[in-house]
Amino acid sequence: MAEVRRYLGNRAILLKNVNCPYCGRLVGGDVEASKEHVVGRRFVPLRCLDAQWNLILTACKRCNQEKADLEDDISAITMQPNTFGQYAVDDTRLRETAELKAMRSRSRKTGKLVSESQVRLRLDGSHGGTGAGLLLEAPPQIDEHRIWRLAHFHVRGFFFFDTFGGETRRGGFPLGDFSPILTVRRDDWGNPRMRAFTDLVADWDLRVHAIGADGFFKVLICRHPNELLVWCWALEWNQNQRVIGFMGDREEIARLAGRLATPEIQVLAETEAGVHWFRPDVPLADADDTLFVPNAPYDETLPTRWQPDPAPGLT
Repeated sequence: MAEVRRYLGNRAILLKNVNCPYCGRLVGGDVEASKEHVVGRRFVPLRCLDAQWNLILTACKRCNQEKADLEDDISAITMQPNTFGQYAVDDTRLRETAELKAMRSRSRKTGKLVSESQVRLRLDGSHGGTGAGLLLEAPPQIDEHRIWRLAHFHVRGFFFFDTFGGETRRGGFPLGDFSPILTVRRDDWGNPRMRAFTDLVADWDLRVHAIGADGFFKVLICRHPNELLVWCWALEWNQNQRVIGFMGDREEIARLAGRLATPEIQVLAETEAGVHWFRPDVPLADADDTLFVPNAPYDETLPTRWQPDPAPGLT
C-alpha cells in the first residue's frame, strides 16, 4: 500500500497547474484560464466551507462553465428533503440553503424551478369491478447523465491532484474507461448493490480520501491491490446523494461489476401506459456505513485529509 500523507483540514490546497485537470488542454493563450474550486462554494450549504480545506486549481473556462452548470441544479436537488419532508441531516445551514436554491435553481430535467419539480404519478385502475387509484410522490429527480458528468469532473479533479508533479506543474488522467455503477439517495444507501461495492473495495489501496465542507462533500479513490489498471471511486454530495463507479481497464471493470448484487425490482402496477415498477429503499445503519472509512491507520485527533503517493502507469 502507498504511503499516506495528511493535509490540514483548514487550509486550501492550491495547485499552480498549466494543464486543465478536466480536458487536459494547456491553459493560457487561446485557451482562456479560470480559477476553479473543485468543491464548488455554492455546491454545499452556505458557510460550510468557511475555514475549511478546498482544492483550488486552474481550469479552462469551457470546463469551468460546464461544471458550474451541472452543480447548479444538482446541488439544489441533493439538498431537498425526502418524500416525508425529512432533510438528510438536521442542520440549519442545509435547510436554509435548500429552501433558497429551490426557489432560484431550475431543474434541467423538468425545465421548472426545483420547488416545482416534484415527481407525481397517478395510477388508475380497477380490481373486481371496484375502481382504485394511487398517487405517488417523490422529491425532484436529477438526470442521471448529469450526475455521471459531474462525478467525472470531481473524480478527475482529485485524481489530477493525486498525480500532480510540482516540477512539471501537470497532473495525470486515469487510463481506460470511466464507468459509473450506481447513484442513490440517502434513504437507499443500504441497497444490495451499494453494500456489495463497499465490501468489494474495502481492501483496495487508498489513493485519495477527503471529507470537507463539514461533511457535506466526500470523495474516495482507491486502486486495485493487484496492480491492475483499475480504480474505484465514490462521492457523497450534501450528505444525501452517493455516486459510485470504476475507472480503468474495460474488461476488468466488467468482471468486477458482474460481482455486484442486483437490487430486487417489484412490479407496482400494469396499466395501458405500460408496466410501472419500483425498488424498495434499503436504509443503512450508521454502524454499517463504512464506504468512506479509510483502510489505513491514522490519528483521529488530526484533520481527516488524505493524499497518497502517485501511482505508476498513468497518462
